[in-house]
Amino acid sequence: MKFKIILHLVLSFSIVGASAQDTLSVLFLGNSYCSVNNLPQLVQNLSASAGKTLIIDSNMPGGFTMSGHVADAVTQSKLSQGNWDYVIFQEQSQIPTIDQFRYNDMYPAMADLKAMAEQYSPCAKIITYMTWGRRYGGQQCDPSNTYCSPVFSDFNQMQDSLSSAYWQISENLNIQCAPVGESWRAILNDTNLVLHSADNSHPNIDGSYVAALTLFSSIWKQPSLGLTYTAGISAGRAQYYQQMSDNVLFNSTNDWNLYVNSPVANFSQVANGNTVSFSNLSFSNTNSILTYEWDFGDGNFSADENPQHNYASSGQYDVRLIASNCIFSDTVMISVLIGASGTSTATENSIHVFPNPVKDKLFITDAAALSGTHFELYDLLGKCVKSGQLDPDNFSLDLNDLASGIYILNFSGKRNLSFKIIKE
Repeated sequence: MKFKIILHLVLSFSIVGASAQDTLSVLFLGNSYCSVNNLPQLVQNLSASAGKTLIIDSNMPGGFTMSGHVADAVTQSKLSQGNWDYVIFQEQSQIPTIDQFRYNDMYPAMADLKAMAEQYSPCAKIITYMTWGRRYGGQQCDPSNTYCSPVFSDFNQMQDSLSSAYWQISENLNIQCAPVGESWRAILNDTNLVLHSADNSHPNIDGSYVAALTLFSSIWKQPSLGLTYTAGISAGRAQYYQQMSDNVLFNSTNDWNLYVNSPVANFSQVANGNTVSFSNLSFSNTNSILTYEWDFGDGNFSADENPQHNYASSGQYDVRLIASNCIFSDTVMISVLIGASGTSTATENSIHVFPNPVKDKLFITDAAALSGTHFELYDLLGKCVKSGQLDPDNFSLDLNDLASGIYILNFSGKRNLSFKIIKE
């Protein structure tokens, strides 16, 4: 498993803003796996129940492939409208399982569509919509039976092939993957519930609802549990689907590139008298162009990449940097001390948490300043999985018993700090 988020852990706090706005525009490019039960509308309704506005459009003719979308005038027209925050790619349901089409049709087409989307909407982010296997598996062939998949013995075996195909192209293109098929797998392997329609291929309303939940969370970067919109499904069953979808997206060993578009803000500083030169160390996992907002803590601001600032008087100043990649942002704050001699001692007071990602023990540097401080560790569903007080003789936390995933570590008491932790 490869995690792409590399987190800086410098004093004060680090905040990742997954989606700083409550209105987003999304274009769905797919086929009947989108149009049956009007999946875009389901995602829009879920968003509304979360107090968010999702502006949707789509092109989803039955049986359409990604290569078909590349050449399609309607798709081209919708992409050229621009201003898309997200574009969803859903391939025809059999193509990913047939190597001839997976590598020579699906993958080049998705790359072409990504380039086309970014040409007209430079801020557009791509999400691949991983589909699900046939209910009973089986061999998948093109209409002429020239190229075929292996003979899949059941749903799970076909899902293995689909999941691999979607994850590989998502990794290759450095884009998000919405693991809808894996959400289906988790539910089907846990219950006797049926998500397929009578043709054993397309979704029934339950299957479309599960797909919508996973896409909702992939877009908004938040769990679906507790949403009141159920698409006519019983409240208890809808809640179960929400829990299972959230577990797959937020608590599995795969991060699904959920935060691949989030920049990482960081900086260092050098003082000469009361003048401080700031070196911007922020970066983007997708090599996107970042914009910057500096708050020097004395009422002055800058949008320069590497600013220099003169402080009028000695004192401690909380310097905040926001690095933004369109709708995504990350914030870091470092306290800079300008003394009588004009020197900065902020780095001497830094609190660092390492290693990150972590496999077992998480260590804290300069932890004497945190001795006796209360800590709480939360998963992305908001559940507290560990808490206690820091031991003055042992400044480490044993995380070996935790599942792989992303966690938030909060300290309260002498210092109020928050860190994002990746557990491998």
